[in-house]
Amino acid sequence: MTTISLGKVAFTWRSTYNASSTYMKQDVVSYNGDSFVCVLDNTMGVTPTDASAAWDLFAQGTAGISNSSGQIIYNNGSGLVALPAGALGQVLTVGPTGLPVWATPEIRSGTKALRFPENTANTQSNLYRTMGVIMTDGSVRAWGQNSNFRIGDGTEYSRSYPARAAFPPGFPGASKLYYTAQTHTYCIDNNGQLWIWGYNDYGQCANGNTAVQRVPFNASADSANSIYGKTVTQVALACGEQNANSSLVLCSDGTVHSCGYNGYGQLGHGDTTYRSRFVQLPVLSGITQIAAGREAYQSCYAVKNDGTLYSWGYNGDGQLGDGTTTNSTISMPRSGGSLSGKAVVKVFAGQNYAMALDSLGNLHAWGTNAYGQLGNGNYAQQLTPVLAVGTGVADAYLGGYDYPVTYIKKTDNTLWACGYGEYWANGVTPAGTNSATFTQIPLGGTLVKAIRGGSGTYNFGAALLTNGQVKVWGYNGNGALGVGDTNTRSSVNIMLTGNRLVTDICALGTSSQQGIALLMDDGQVWQTGYAGGSQLPEDDSESTWTPMPVVF
Repeated sequence: MTTISLGKVAFTWRSTYNASSTYMKQDVVSYNGDSFVCVLDNTMGVTPTDASAAWDLFAQGTAGISNSSGQIIYNNGSGLVALPAGALGQVLTVGPTGLPVWATPEIRSGTKALRFPENTANTQSNLYRTMGVIMTDGSVRAWGQNSNFRIGDGTEYSRSYPARAAFPPGFPGASKLYYTAQTHTYCIDNNGQLWIWGYNDYGQCANGNTAVQRVPFNASADSANSIYGKTVTQVALACGEQNANSSLVLCSDGTVHSCGYNGYGQLGHGDTTYRSRFVQLPVLSGITQIAAGREAYQSCYAVKNDGTLYSWGYNGDGQLGDGTTTNSTISMPRSGGSLSGKAVVKVFAGQNYAMALDSLGNLHAWGTNAYGQLGNGNYAQQLTPVLAVGTGVADAYLGGYDYPVTYIKKTDNTLWACGYGEYWANGVTPAGTNSATFTQIPLGGTLVKAIRGGSGTYNFGAALLTNGQVKVWGYNGNGALGVGDTNTRSSVNIMLTGNRLVTDICALGTSSQQGIALLMDDGQVWQTGYAGGSQLPEDDSESTWTPMPVVF
């Protein structure tokens, strides 16, 4: 065995490098976080670097490699280098060269929901055993009862798990989604084009005929429609459960267009002739928002950019606000009653009554008032607008087909209710007491939005709070409130969502066959309540009394 003599090995630690000091062989210094050994006697004024003839790198440090927070130091095969901090949502992984890199994780975008249908907004059509969502990949997925082909997959088979609506190749992705109660569906895509499918007996699909539309039809791409070449921004979704439907849409240039059923002049063209193509309404220009009331007996509303309110269509209950019960086949400005001299910023339509919010935060109401739903202190029908709430109103929620309850959100983010009182839906004790004045619903938190569900007398309410919790009250016969049982609640309860954060809520079902859908902060969808007709996506028809996830 050969013996190798290394001779005398000795290092002298000289601390931090000093340019005015003299260094001898085997002196070791620290410089910029690295350690260097001197290899040339009487070295002075020579900065230690690995390339210097007087110095060799003795031990590499990190001070000269990384000076920014969040960086990761690793060996790239030649030495230590820094990997800059990644971006939000990225994860550290191994790249094709075997070195660490930041990358966006591969997630199947079609498994996460991005947006609920617009039925979650102020005027909601009860989603009868059907629910759909916009996914993060821009597709539309729906489940439940599929009568009238409203799921859009080309069949009428009910779907117990989400199915994809059959848009053609090149579809730019969905932006807004609207479901009527049980007849047809609207979608505005990311390019502002309007797609319609489902029931079409009155030409409401705008395809030029009255044959059922089995898959999404691009009404914007048909030059026979007046919306051709325009950007659609809103569909006025009617409330109710009838089949005599009209389509009313707003475009970005402030024009309004309609087609479909026209028995009471709701298309706004001066007649009662049905139309199977969109036709632009006369009179209206500079419109910023539209709304529609009950299906078939439909009254329509539009707000102009100067604050003028227009209405037309069915008026048997005085819901046009013109002081009469005479129908109107053409849009007319309305400025009577408490609206005199006021600039309207938003209009809300119920089954047979309406409300308008003015620029000062005052809420005005008119139409049928049998249950006190106008909130003006009495139960008398109002043919012209009356003041419901003075100042401090931010939003209103009028949905529902019958036995109406009205919710309003005030500017201090509190929730108030009036109208029909069965099952404590209006917050008045004892339950079953109707109220013609607004009563505060004690949420114990800050309101984001509210929804009203059910039809017949089976009303319930739910509120989404800024902390991601959902508060619920009212009828609970099928567990729609998600509180673990089927007992009706005559006070506000918290839905059992654990520590999970909810970002949106939507009411499902009609009559007592109800549920609530929840959009979670991670893109999951949870659902409660009635399960018949595949309203709850699972393999049987057993209701759930606590929220369960929808599997995409």
